[in-house]
Amino acid sequence: MKKNYRLKPMSALFATAFAAAALAGCGEDGLSNPADDLCCTDFEVGADMSNVSWGLDAEADAKFSAFAQAGGDLSAVGTGALNDMFIACQNIALDLGADIEDLSVQGKSGRDAMEAWCTLAVGQINASFGASGEFDVELDIAYEEPKCSASFSATVDCQGSCDVNAMCDIEANPPVCEGGELSVECEGSCSGEAGASISCTGECTGECSGSCKAEVGATVACEGKCDGECTASASGGTNDGLQADGTCKGECSGTCELAADAKVECSGTCSGTCSAECKAQAGVKFECDAKCDAEASPPKCSGGELKGGCEASADCQASCNASASAKAECTPPSVSITYSASAALDVEASIQLDAAIASLEANLPNLLIVLQARGEAFVGALEATAEAGVNISGEATGSVKAVACATAIISVVAEASANFEASLSAAASVAGSLQIGG
Repeated sequence: MKKNYRLKPMSALFATAFAAAALAGCGEDGLSNPADDLCCTDFEVGADMSNVSWGLDAEADAKFSAFAQAGGDLSAVGTGALNDMFIACQNIALDLGADIEDLSVQGKSGRDAMEAWCTLAVGQINASFGASGEFDVELDIAYEEPKCSASFSATVDCQGSCDVNAMCDIEANPPVCEGGELSVECEGSCSGEAGASISCTGECTGECSGSCKAEVGATVACEGKCDGECTASASGGTNDGLQADGTCKGECSGTCELAADAKVECSGTCSGTCSAECKAQAGVKFECDAKCDAEASPPKCSGGELKGGCEASADCQASCNASASAKAECTPPSVSITYSASAALDVEASIQLDAAIASLEANLPNLLIVLQARGEAFVGALEATAEAGVNISGEATGSVKAVACATAIISVVAEASANFEASLSAAASVAGSLQIGG
């Protein structure tokens, strides 16, 4: 899964500017310094770069701002992925029995610490659930594949401001979500083509998958994990009710997290997909990936690359797509784990197993965001931004500030790439140890 990512070499001019800035002291006394332009004090991760003047003409300035924004946005996600993987792996390793003073993790920081803890987590997972592991059980890990949703309007706004010659015509160049699903926030009813499932958070007139929540005092059909009381269905099936593995097959008085392949007629609120029409609850908007019969928000792209709207330059497209990818909303999936044991477990083993499963359920969602929701698509955004940065940097030679900042931003993108690829590789290792597909 891991790609080899290399930035194109920086020119001697960029390297010289960076060295000069270091020798000048970069305003380390906190006061205004003539070398501030060389130090690129205007570029800051997490800040809005749209109003910064880089000392270029209007068109080049706008393109450079988009590139700077993309660099900062990508850096934030790279750091976030690294932190999420560090926390998830440390929690899993410790909850499954690792020693916090294990020599393999001592004295390490940053990527090294994350990778060490994830290696330790894989070791603990294998020691617990491997072929000769402590628990002689088979895990069944169910979850909805996580997706990130990028805003179409934000991308178009970026493209339009980045390229003054951009042709923005939604009718002539409608938005598409390449490799994913285009959706809107709908507050009416959402309906798709015959036989097609649609996203739903509301009343489903067909079969629901995902989760089904009962109204107060009522029950809903359940084939999965019941957060409430599980009882046999009215039909009185011989195997209905609470199952030996803790799941429910029958009726649930609370919220039923349906098994990955389960579909039921939900008489309450369906959150997931619906096989027919979904009607929103009063005053509530939900994601509709089909036809919305009411006023809808600008479209979002989930699980793919957002294209269309504007025809801007390739470098502007790359910067704006990267920012959109970085700012995309990623919702961690709900993870449900059941198991089957070949022999009865004693009380102590059952307690330890329950704690291990609880840790996996709590920590796998953020890991799955890195592995599946962002994944290789985000690596592609990093690569495209780096290539655009080299091109944009070549156009910025007329400004000392732009030259110095180009060097700094390219360095930030390289660090973001290293952080994210290390996180992606670690996530794949942990998921592989649990036999979760990448």
